[in-house]
Amino acid sequence: MFTGSLVPNITIFDAEGKLDLAKTQWHMRWMFERGVDGLFLTGSYGSGPLMTNDERIAVFETAKAVAAEFEGKALIGHVGCIDTASTVTLAQAAEKVGLDAVSAVPPFYYKHSEDLVLQFYRDLIGATSLPVFAYNNPETSRFSFTVGTVRKLQEMGLAGMKDSPLDVGFVSRVFYEAKTQKKDFQLILGTSKGWLPFYQMGVRAMIAGMSNWAPEIMTALTAATFDGDTEKSERLYLLMMDLSAKMHFTDSTIASQMALYARGYDAGFPRKPMLLPAFDSQKYREIRQWLDDAFAQAGLQMDVGEGALV
Repeated sequence: MFTGSLVPNITIFDAEGKLDLAKTQWHMRWMFERGVDGLFLTGSYGSGPLMTNDERIAVFETAKAVAAEFEGKALIGHVGCIDTASTVTLAQAAEKVGLDAVSAVPPFYYKHSEDLVLQFYRDLIGATSLPVFAYNNPETSRFSFTVGTVRKLQEMGLAGMKDSPLDVGFVSRVFYEAKTQKKDFQLILGTSKGWLPFYQMGVRAMIAGMSNWAPEIMTALTAATFDGDTEKSERLYLLMMDLSAKMHFTDSTIASQMALYARGYDAGFPRKPMLLPAFDSQKYREIRQWLDDAFAQAGLQMDVGEGALV
């Protein structure tokens, strides 16, 4: 069972759009040093759909090497692709590398029937001995899981689900059904929004994009929650929600790299068609002010890099 705050870590590229493993490795280590419990690799934040299979496998290998420097860090490889064969290839590579689990959105772009989506997961589950987590993200996959779909997948051996929409009726029914029927099935929040109420329900893990650029806040929030410090966890939860709302002015991958630059770190570039604003944009300074204020309110020290951007 995964616990705590994992991060859908960004993948860093150079100015020409080539995979920058050195900076990606630095970023993984930087987050682990600040308390992140694990990585969700090559998902939406991680630009997986923009990468080749070989590039994604290289990121898996890099993550495994960095995680070996620490104790108890979890690694989930997102292997979802537009086709089954590529998904299976990535899952088998993830197993060979030694990741802890794999996850996949349903095959995207085309709108598939439930039967075809079920077959996709049947093929994936049958191709690896790693735990397989479905990823409910209808905005990117054009497919919405139902409770009935989840039941069928559980019968196939699905280990769990990462859920991003956080529909209360759906999530609570899936969670309590698995709990009361003693199914070996874990539900992981696909976002930090909803962490406190769903923690009260019994969820124990989230995949939080904010940890890409403010892992200290997420680490403090999860620690306060697990420690039972209600006042502190509620205060940090609201602070996190407010900061998250401010940062949703653009794509989350771009916002993450901008926030790292705002902290003085060289975060490389996204892969086109994604682009960062010009480095003389006032938005970086605005983000820095948001970060300064949030860390001060949280009572946390914010370290900064040597970059002179802000």
